[in-house]
Amino acid sequence: MTQFEKLVRKAQSEDPDSLPISRKECLNAAREYVLQRRSEIRERHRTGESGINVVRMLSEMADAVVHGAFQFALHSARHRRNTLSRLSVCALGGYGRAELSPHSDLDVCLLYEGADDESIELLSNYLVPFLWDTGFVVGHSARSLQDAIDLARTDSEAFTSQLESRLVTGNSMPFARLKLSIRELQFGGMAHDYVLERVHERYDDHPGSQQDLFNPEPDIKENAGGLRDFHAAFWSLMVSYGATTLDDAVNQGLVSPEEQLETLEALDFIWRVRNEMHFHTGKTQDKLTFAMQSHVARALGYTSAGDQPRISNFMQDYYSNARQLRRFLQSAAKICDCPTTVPVSEGFLPEPAHVAIRNNEIHIASTDERWFSQHPPRLMEVFWECARRRLPLSRSAERLIAANLHLVGETFRSSDVVRRYFMAICSRPFEAGFALRQAATVGLLRRYIPEFGDVSDIIRYEDFHHYPVDEHTLRAVEAIAALEDMHDPVGRCLRESVEHLSDVHILILAIIFHDLGKSEGDIHVDASVRLTRQVCERMGISDDDAERIAFLVKHHLLMTNISQFRDIDDESIVRSFAETMQTEQRLRTLFLLTYADLSAVGPNVWNEWKGALLLKLYLRAERMLLGRAETLGEEGWRARKAAEVRELIAQPLADEAEEHLRSLGERYLVAFSPQQIARHLQCIAAARNTGLALQAVANPVTGMSEVVICTRDRQGLFAQLAGSFAACLVDVNGAALFTRPDGYVVDVFTVTDARTRRPLTSGEFAQVERTMRAVLLEGREI
Repeated sequence: MTQFEKLVRKAQSEDPDSLPISRKECLNAAREYVLQRRSEIRERHRTGESGINVVRMLSEMADAVVHGAFQFALHSARHRRNTLSRLSVCALGGYGRAELSPHSDLDVCLLYEGADDESIELLSNYLVPFLWDTGFVVGHSARSLQDAIDLARTDSEAFTSQLESRLVTGNSMPFARLKLSIRELQFGGMAHDYVLERVHERYDDHPGSQQDLFNPEPDIKENAGGLRDFHAAFWSLMVSYGATTLDDAVNQGLVSPEEQLETLEALDFIWRVRNEMHFHTGKTQDKLTFAMQSHVARALGYTSAGDQPRISNFMQDYYSNARQLRRFLQSAAKICDCPTTVPVSEGFLPEPAHVAIRNNEIHIASTDERWFSQHPPRLMEVFWECARRRLPLSRSAERLIAANLHLVGETFRSSDVVRRYFMAICSRPFEAGFALRQAATVGLLRRYIPEFGDVSDIIRYEDFHHYPVDEHTLRAVEAIAALEDMHDPVGRCLRESVEHLSDVHILILAIIFHDLGKSEGDIHVDASVRLTRQVCERMGISDDDAERIAFLVKHHLLMTNISQFRDIDDESIVRSFAETMQTEQRLRTLFLLTYADLSAVGPNVWNEWKGALLLKLYLRAERMLLGRAETLGEEGWRARKAAEVRELIAQPLADEAEEHLRSLGERYLVAFSPQQIARHLQCIAAARNTGLALQAVANPVTGMSEVVICTRDRQGLFAQLAGSFAACLVDVNGAALFTRPDGYVVDVFTVTDARTRRPLTSGEFAQVERTMRAVLLEGREI
C-alpha cells in the first residue's frame, strides 16, 4: 500500500483520537502516487497497451486522487457527517466517460442538496487547489441539485455533461436524484431536437478547416472523423434510446456486433494516437501536425528497416479509422431519424414493389429475409434506385445489404444483369457520384470491384495526392456533378462537354479505373491499364468499350502534363496531342476526366488558372481535329451530303436549309444523316407554330430511340428536359445539343425505357410529350 493510500484510509477513520493530517503531507503523497501511476501507465502504453485500457487506467488513477482529496478535505470539517450526507462529487466530460487522456482536463462538479454554506465553500476551497497542485488541469463547478436541473433544461451542453456524468465519491443520493431528473428530461420529448442539434454541430456548424475528414493536419478530437463524432453519435443514442454503452446499443438491435467491433477498434486507434501525443508533449495536444505525424508513426511502430517513419502508412490507418467514426455518426443520425444529407428526390417516380420511400430515404419493402439471396443482382439494383432518385439508403437498408455482401462473388461480378444496373448508374453523370459513394460506404463497391478495394486507404504523398486513392476516386466522380454549379467559362464548357458525350458511362468508368494501379506503386499507369482490361473482361464490357476506357486510363495524365508544363502555344505540341486523341469524342472525354482528376487531388488544387490552361489546350486541339472553323464554308456547303439534304427538303423549307446548316456548322453536318437533318428542319417549323415540337424514331441497331426536341432556348432548358425524361422513367444515354442563331434549339437525345431497356413505345413517347408540354409551355414543376 502506498503512502497516499494509507493517508486516505486514515482520513476516512472516524476515530475521535485521530491526529490531524497536514495538507503538505497529503499533497506530497498524492504527487508521488500520481507520478508513480503515470509512469506505470506510460510504460504500459509504450509496450503496446490498448488506447482504451490506458484512458481507463488514467481515469481510475484520477478517481483515487479525487476521492483522497475529498477525504482529506472532510477530515477537518466541523460537521463532517452532515456535509457528506448532502454532497456528491461527480466526474463530467471525458473524465465522466472514464476516457481521460494523459493531459486532459479533470472536470469535477460538487453537487449538493440544500443551500450553499460555509462547509461547501471550505470543501471546494480545499479540493480544487489540491488537485491543481497535484498536477491536474481542473475544470470545476459547485451547484445545488436544483440549479443543476434548471441549467440542464435550458442549456444543451449542460444537459450533455450531466447525461454522461459519473459519481466518483461522496453521497450517492444527490447524484441519483440528478440522474432521475435528467432521465425525465431525456424521455420528455426533447430527443429529436437534441439529436438534430448534435448532428448540426458536427456538419453545418463545424469550422471549415475541420470539415474535411482528410485534413492533412487533423485535430483528432474535433476534426470530422475525430473523437467528437463518436461522442455526438453516442449522445444521440443515449438520449433517443437510453443506451448507456455500445453493448446496450447492440442488445437493442441498434448496432450490429460487427459495427460495434469496427467502431471500438477505430476508437482504440484514435485514443492510442492521442495518448502518445499527450505523453510526448507533456500537455493537451490534439492537432496531428506534420512533425507530430513523424513522431507518432515511429512511436507506434510504423518504421522501415532503417527506422525511418512510414508516415503515409500511419496516416492511411488514421484516415481509415477516422472514416469509421464518421460512418458511426452517420449511422446513429439515421437510427435517430436525423439524416446527415439533404436529398433531392426526382419527384414523381413511382415506387417499385420492393422499394419504399419514407422520410426521403430508400427502404427495402420486402419482408422476406431471403429477398437478396433469391436474386443477388438486387444488391446493385438498390443503388440504381439511389442514382435515379438521388435518395440515400435508410439505416435498415444499409444493414440488410451489409449482411448480404457475402453474395458478391465471381458469379455476381460477371453477371450481365448486375453489369447493366452498374452501367445504368454510370450513365447518369450527375448522380453517379452520389450512388457510388453510397455503394462504397456500405462495402458493395469494393466487393464488386476487388481492385478498387485494393486501393482503399492507400495514400501516395509522392504524387501530391491529398486523399487516399479510393476517396480521391469517389471525389473525382462527384466532381462531375459539381459542374451543375460552375458558371465560369471553363465550367460552362465542361458542362456542355458532358451534355455532348454520346456514352457517358465510358467517362465514369474511366474515372473509377484510372488509379487502380496505385495498389502496385507510384508508377501506376501501365498497371492501371492492365487492371482496367481485367475488370472490363470480368464484367462483360464489350471489347470496343473496354478499349475506349483503357485509352482514357492510359492517357489520364497527358492533358494535365501538357497544359500545366508545356507550351500550348507551340502548334507542334498541340498537333501531337490532337493526333494522339484522334477523335473529338476522345478529346472531350479526356477533358472531363482531367478536370475530375485534378479537382479531386486535394483542397484548392483546381483553380481558375489551371482550368484556363486546360480549356485553351482543349479548344486548340478541337479546332485541329475539326480541320477548319466551326462555321460551314463554301467547300462544305458544296459537299455531297449537303446536296442530299437539299434534295430531301421540300419548299418552303428548302429555302432555310442553307442558313440552317451554315449556322450549326460542320460538327452538325457530320453528326447526322441527310434524313435526320430533314426531320430536324420539319421539327423546327412545327415548333414555330406550337412553341414545342418532338419527334421519336426507334433505332433497331442500337436498341434505343432518338428523340428530337425543338423549342426556343432558355435558361435551365436542359435540366427541364432531363427531369421530364426521368419523371417518365426514360433513361437518357446520350445527347447532342445545338442552338441556332435565331434561338431555336435542335436537341437530340438517345433514350430507352428505364424498365425494359428498349426503345420507347408510342404510348411512352406520348407521355414524354405531354410531360414536356406541361413543363415547358405551362410552367408546371416536375
